[in-house]
Amino acid sequence: MSIQIFNLLGISRDSVFEEQLSFADYLTDFIQETETSHFSGTLLPESIEGPINPWFFAQELLSKSSKLPFIAINPCFVHPLYVVRNLYNLSTFYQRPMYLNFITGGSAADSMKISDVLSKEEKYNRLNEFITIVQELLTANESETYSFKGKYYTLDNIVFKGSLPAQLQPVFHIAGSSEFAQQLLQQKKMIQLKMGESLSKLSLNASQKISYHFGIITRETTEEAQEVLKFFSKKDRKRSILQQISIKQSQSVWKESVYKCYKASEEDTVYSLQPFVNGYSDVPYLVGSYEDVSTYIQTYIEKGVESLIVEIPKTGFDEIQQINSVIRKLNITS
Repeated sequence: MSIQIFNLLGISRDSVFEEQLSFADYLTDFIQETETSHFSGTLLPESIEGPINPWFFAQELLSKSSKLPFIAINPCFVHPLYVVRNLYNLSTFYQRPMYLNFITGGSAADSMKISDVLSKEEKYNRLNEFITIVQELLTANESETYSFKGKYYTLDNIVFKGSLPAQLQPVFHIAGSSEFAQQLLQQKKMIQLKMGESLSKLSLNASQKISYHFGIITRETTEEAQEVLKFFSKKDRKRSILQQISIKQSQSVWKESVYKCYKASEEDTVYSLQPFVNGYSDVPYLVGSYEDVSTYIQTYIEKGVESLIVEIPKTGFDEIQQINSVIRKLNITS
């Protein structure tokens, strides 16, 4: 059974966990840890206020490791030509395919900071045009000109010599669970990236390819893992209130649904929304012994999940190595 498992460095909101390293050392250390792990690569997020340029990180990852970059792309930051050119350069130079996660951004407050005032539906319409251009340019006949005329993008008779062979074509994902995201997923036949679900509430559809995103806290015993969870996401009234405000202001359907799941959730000894509800993360967590967490993930895989994105919590401990103990128990081939 083949599946790709990517990591994502979680950003702690507590200064006590901040790294005492330079930016260069910080990235280098994370890349080296990933290289010696059982992860397939790293998801590189895109954010308005984050310091890391995902394309820069992708090149560092490709040049210093054997792993695969999984890049989040938001049309409010880049033009499709920029994306295609970067894909062509990196994929052909390093002879590795890239993974892409197309997003529209989930925070209305963040959108206002850069005057991206489109409605949710308009953002997905823009994303539709964006993806269409990227797909067509990557497979375009290099001896012909290319034109595209849409509401958000216009390209007029350009000659783009940057198409990719089949083995280097990127693996496309679209993040989102709204009706607009669902419509685009059906139209583009791409993989949906969504939050990991409790096994009691799995909503996998055989006709739709799914990738799951979640965090992991694991140790030899469940009791040890629960102690780390308490330390990582201890209750804080101010933080919880801010998270509730964020959920209400968010344009993301998944945030609302995850919170509703928490309020009406059945007892699950592994699946935890504590870091999410307490404001320490934006994803659900699997918490427990190596055996219990690996069994949980194996069920995801056997149900047909395409790939997994695992947030690495910044607890002050070496969580990548702990999670490696879970991955080694899985019946998979990368």
